[in-house]
Amino acid sequence: MYAQYTLHEWVGVSPDVAFTENLKKAVIETLRSELEGQADPDLGIIIAVLDAEIEGDGILLSEDPNIYFPVKYTLISYEPMQLEVSKGIVRDARDFGLFVSLGPIDGFVHRSQIMDEDIEYIQERRGFKGKETGRLIEAGDIVNVRITQISKTSKKSGLYRIGLTMRQPYLGKEEWYKANKEQKTENEQK
Repeated sequence: MYAQYTLHEWVGVSPDVAFTENLKKAVIETLRSELEGQADPDLGIIIAVLDAEIEGDGILLSEDPNIYFPVKYTLISYEPMQLEVSKGIVRDARDFGLFVSLGPIDGFVHRSQIMDEDIEYIQERRGFKGKETGRLIEAGDIVNVRITQISKTSKKSGLYRIGLTMRQPYLGKEEWYKANKEQKTENEQK
């Protein structure tokens, strides 16, 4: 789930940047270079710093060349939530399952969680094919997945391992459940 946070923190800015005409821009650039793409154990994966406001005068610390300013800033982060349904792109396929990009993080779908039928791995297409229906899923396909398992590699790092499934209604490739819906409508009309 994506979330927006407003935080207050002292931000150190290099003196050569601090004395430029646009201090606010310098603070935002400093925050972006330090935070964006980082995993925080409380906030999740930080996607972007949106804005920052300097709330007072800067201070100097001994043996530190930076000037520290009290700053209020806003950022967007992503933290996976148990049972959340997400849209992703199949990044890669191996004989044991699929790697799906959920944006800032990748998840894994074990081959037993791809379809409700037996499947075979097709190495040259980097994908899987259903033995009964012939449905094909391969790298580059857009899929709906449900997060079934979240484990952090450590409490301090904020890095995640995400387990996914596509074996529930309205998950997998969009064309799969549209075809199922059309088939049910035809059977009901008969």
